[in-house]
Amino acid sequence: MCQMADRCVGIHWNSTKQTGLPVALRLIEMLEARSIQVCVNSGLYGYLNRAELRVNAFEGCELLIVLGGDGTILTALDSAIPYDIPILGINLGRLGFLTELETNDISDAMIDRALARDYEIDGRTIMGIEGQDDMRMFALNDIVITRSTPSVRILSLEYEADGALVDAISGDGLIVATATGSTAYSLSSGGPIVLPGLDCFVLTPVCPHTLNARPVVVSANHRITIRVLDDRGGAQAVLDGRRIIPLNNESREITICRSPRVARFVRMKERNNFSLLRSKLSEWTH
Repeated sequence: MCQMADRCVGIHWNSTKQTGLPVALRLIEMLEARSIQVCVNSGLYGYLNRAELRVNAFEGCELLIVLGGDGTILTALDSAIPYDIPILGINLGRLGFLTELETNDISDAMIDRALARDYEIDGRTIMGIEGQDDMRMFALNDIVITRSTPSVRILSLEYEADGALVDAISGDGLIVATATGSTAYSLSSGGPIVLPGLDCFVLTPVCPHTLNARPVVVSANHRITIRVLDDRGGAQAVLDGRRIIPLNNESREITICRSPRVARFVRMKERNNFSLLRSKLSEWTH
């Protein structure tokens, strides 16, 4: 564990992005030159195997630098959320909605700014599930209610906001997304683009079998209860595509609410969300 009296910075590297290894090495050298203790994830430690590095000991870190794309950031949240560590994302992927810098932005001046905390914090709402551990079972992008098998059978659901029925649908499932997640699976399923500053949940049916089933935007203060009416083989809740909660005969209902925790992202550049959307979404056409 990093001692609280020390200055610690964490580095989380996606080992499938081999181009990021030299970037990680450069960052470690820059931080150690400033007498900063470095903590790394096990994937990076496995490649470096340097005894002076701490591994998976992020408590006490003042910053977590994430090397990868948005998927890597979702994984790194497991290390950041429990200790309320801000994330600085360096893009090694393609889209990188959540990342802040490209590899060519890395410089001594950037490191000095980060260590001086010369940046803004962009707080993002995350979702939790009532009755579940909010340190582990959370989602930044979305929680998807879907079939638990590749069966072609229809999934029938009803969903409520603070106890008021929103709709009952039959189809492939339902996406509950944050504003951050509105540009992910929800968007590809016909949901609206919501700017990150809006504190809301987007409820997007997936391939509904009725024409009147439409995406609905509600306040993030609402408790969203989804009830499985006819699973015909099993249903599940999938959190950010990473964790699964079965919805079976014993528990066919789930309630999604705002988590007391917040994902915090470092912003070192002026951010124009409309320009970012145009740039990133245009990449999907190629």
